[in-house]
Amino acid sequence: MKRWSLALTIALAACGQQQPAVAPGTAPPGAGEALPDAEAFRKERPKPGEPASVDYPTPRQITLENGMRVLSVSAPGRVVSLNYVVRRGAAASPVKKSGLAGLVARMLTESTKRRSSMALAEAVESLGTTLSSQATRDDSRVSLTVLPEDFEKGLSLLAEVVTEPAFAERDFARVQREWLDGLRAERQDPARLAMLAAIRALNGPVFGAPVNGTLPDVERLRVQDLRDFHARAYTPDNAALIVVGAIEPAVIEREARRLFGGLRGKSGIDAPAPPAERGVAATKVLVVDRPDAVQTAVAAVQPFPKRSDPGHEARELLGTVVGGLFTSRLNMNLREKHAYTYGAFAQPVENRHLGTFVLGTNVQTPVTAAAIREIQRELEAIQKPGGAPITPPELERARADVIHSLGATLEHPSRTASIIASLFTDELALDYYTRFSKTVGAVTPAEVQAAAQHLAPGRLLFVLVGDRQKIQPELQKQGLSVEPAPAELIE
Repeated sequence: MKRWSLALTIALAACGQQQPAVAPGTAPPGAGEALPDAEAFRKERPKPGEPASVDYPTPRQITLENGMRVLSVSAPGRVVSLNYVVRRGAAASPVKKSGLAGLVARMLTESTKRRSSMALAEAVESLGTTLSSQATRDDSRVSLTVLPEDFEKGLSLLAEVVTEPAFAERDFARVQREWLDGLRAERQDPARLAMLAAIRALNGPVFGAPVNGTLPDVERLRVQDLRDFHARAYTPDNAALIVVGAIEPAVIEREARRLFGGLRGKSGIDAPAPPAERGVAATKVLVVDRPDAVQTAVAAVQPFPKRSDPGHEARELLGTVVGGLFTSRLNMNLREKHAYTYGAFAQPVENRHLGTFVLGTNVQTPVTAAAIREIQRELEAIQKPGGAPITPPELERARADVIHSLGATLEHPSRTASIIASLFTDELALDYYTRFSKTVGAVTPAEVQAAAQHLAPGRLLFVLVGDRQKIQPELQKQGLSVEPAPAELIE
């Protein structure tokens, strides 16, 4: 009762307070003064914050007696990512056997000498995970993600998969059919077909062959090809185990030695030699005819430095400015200014042995020739003195994107493991990504502008997938050499 009485007393006292009287004809204090504009902040563009920085972990590394590397990162979380990486990928596949590295990686997840396909699938399912694999141009990877308490079981299963594959004839016959179906489906996508053909035309039958292979090459592969590649490529001196998660380093080392320490053998695959000459002397256009197509898929390529050549970070920033963002030069030109397309991209693809600068877009059929000319103009404008050099705002947007993209990989152990694996594949210093923010932050506009000199707007190799009858006349009016794409480029 006392509580309610006190509250009532306070309320009545408040009601009884009177405001100071205002004399008739006198304006109350503050009248006539402009009230502050609550929306004033909308009149000025927000200023950018401080440059981004990403605190990326440096992995711990040990090397087993057989040469195998073990890289680990202690990361908080409820799962652990396990990756087995070998430094041989599609570029190590022999001529006429493209797709070999990819099929080997795929077959590793099919069955082992101890478990049939069904038994392996059940073992993976019992861990509540997925066993995945892939081959890139430079490496091959097998991975899975498990709970910390299942670390030893998961690593044992991974070791069994990569060291004791069955390569059963029956499994291979089925997987090969599925693989070929995937290749046929991939070639129904005009944009994908254009890029596959362009890279192959530029880089040749080994470095340019599709990572997943051509139809004729995959059809001629046999199980023995897979066994031979595995024996020569999946050797301890050529491999690394990547572990990202909340596992003690001592446990990782103990289990790695137990499961992989007894492996023996040296890699039997020499590093392939890149082609001595690449590129074209003048802009060249190859056309894959698609009668009545309402759009033209455009892919353009040119030689570029390889990953280990100095200036990689400046070239990454250049690619982001040219075609890596919505606000990139190509997208703002082809989409926003001319409405030729829904989007365009460009980026450097730098591998261990060679690099390629690639551009891609889909445009309306009637503006195909005009779009090609605009692509060339944009690259020329960046390069030439008195043109349109890269501006500070463009560079800062690119810098923020490159750094933030790295930071985003920390959100999941599997993405972090993929980045750590690239340290091994590209033979980078262990603290490369730890220093990455500072390295990219220190790249000057002059360095990016110098990287633009690698662009070759007058020596691009274009592959177009579209209606040749409609697009060829305008291309020829521009003085461009137009030829049908050779059949082997689209197999």
